[in-house]
Amino acid sequence: MKQNAARIAHFSSIFKYCEEAEEEFFASVLGARWKPGNPMFPRVHASCDFKAPLRVHDRYRVEITDIIVGEKSITYKYRIVNLDLEAISAECTIVTVAIDPDTFQPIRVPIELREALLRQGARMKA
Repeated sequence: MKQNAARIAHFSSIFKYCEEAEEEFFASVLGARWKPGNPMFPRVHASCDFKAPLRVHDRYRVEITDIIVGEKSITYKYRIVNLDLEAISAECTIVTVAIDPDTFQPIRVPIELREALLRQGARMKA
């Protein structure tokens, strides 16, 4: 865990924890069906509200609390729970955009992915 002088998790670490949870979720939903050449999903927005400290040796859990699928984007909402303090340490939002790996232009979220996410409880962007 990256730390700062205050012995708490550096803010950038929180986003890494979110990304790891997203990757694990993505793999569990799609498994080996997602192949190179499919869209890339770079992060285009990230925000986080810090609620309670997450110290260097604290145990924590990352929960994906909401997934919102747009025409070309996927928004993930996260909650990081400090298990040692029994408190929410952070609530974060990360927005990704589907892009063509060759042109780097935004494209629609593939229907296969959209449907897989919806089956897992995601919702469509209003």
